[in-house]
Amino acid sequence: MKKRIRLYNFLIDSILFYVLILVISVLLKEYVERQNLKYLMILLYYLYYFILELTIGQTIGKIITKTRVVTIDNSEKPNFKKIFVRTISRLIPIDLISYLFSSNGIHDSLSKTKLKKI
Repeated sequence: MKKRIRLYNFLIDSILFYVLILVISVLLKEYVERQNLKYLMILLYYLYYFILELTIGQTIGKIITKTRVVTIDNSEKPNFKKIFVRTISRLIPIDLISYLFSSNGIHDSLSKTKLKKI
């Protein structure tokens, strides 16, 4: 998988997430304090990846770039455990920069998953 496609996935998902947070913050402005909004943002960020990759194997960025999360041997859609490990592994601070040294991120290696062009 080319690093460029992974970068596109990240940028598309980040832009969509930012727009989502802007909308949510405007809608919840009267109900949620600004200080607590950051906790909601963190939770939503990981839920975005977890729910979409678990249910359809793709985030919006992956849909646009025509890629999908699969098990390391391409045999099946990853199960709950693999997607959970993949999502939690995104918390590792160096996960994002791991692409400078490998075509797969730390979250791919730990969860035994990869991206496949569809």
